[in-house]
Amino acid sequence: MRRKERECSDPTFFTTMLTSSAVMTLAFQAEDFPYVIPVNFAFLNNALYVHSATEGRKLDCLKANPNVGFSIHELLGIDREKATTLYTCLYGEGRARVILDDEEKQTALAALAEKYQSRCPRPVPDAMLKKTAVLRIDIVSLSGKRHLPESDR
Repeated sequence: MRRKERECSDPTFFTTMLTSSAVMTLAFQAEDFPYVIPVNFAFLNNALYVHSATEGRKLDCLKANPNVGFSIHELLGIDREKATTLYTCLYGEGRARVILDDEEKQTALAALAEKYQSRCPRPVPDAMLKKTAVLRIDIVSLSGKRHLPESDR
C-alpha cells in the first residue's frame, strides 16, 4: 500500500466494518470481464453470507471459479479545500460456495434478517428455503484503509 499512514490492519477495524456496513460489492471472475454486484450480507463465524436466487449469473460464475473479491466503503465526506475524499474502506478476497446444509442456511438467513430488520418468518419455511441459495464466502485476505478528518486522527 502506497499510503502506509492510511492502512488499517486492526482486527477491530475489520469487525466493525463487516458488522456495521449495509452493502458489500462482490466481484466474480467471469469470461472476459469481472462481474461486480452490490449485495446485502452478514458477517458470521468469520465468514460472509449472501442470499441469492437458486440460478443466475452469480451462481454460474461461482461454478466456474469460486474465488471472489469484495469491498465495503463508507464515504465520510469531501474536503473541497484540500481536494480529497474522507472515507473508510475494506477490501478482501475469499472463496465462495453454495451452502447445502439447511441448518447453516437457516442460521445465515436469520443473521441477514436480523441485520436488515426484515419481517421475514424465522425460521424460513421449507418451501422458501428450497427456493433460496445462500453463499458462504470464506475470507482469505483482508485489507483496510481510511482517510479521516484531521479532528478524528
